[in-house]
Amino acid sequence: MRKKRLIEKTVPVIFDVVVWSGFAAFLVATYIACHTLLQRFPEQVNKIIGLLQSFTA
Repeated sequence: MRKKRLIEKTVPVIFDVVVWSGFAAFLVATYIACHTLLQRFPEQVNKIIGLLQSFTA
């Protein structure tokens, strides 16, 4: 059985860390944007949410 070099072990781990941290950053940015939008325009956001709920019901 061939031994794996260190670079062959670390590249997939680094790739996973970069991808998952990017996904987490995207989720945090989405949460902040939605929270800011809700604070700035509460009536319009509630109207849109109600429209979506009535459409899916």
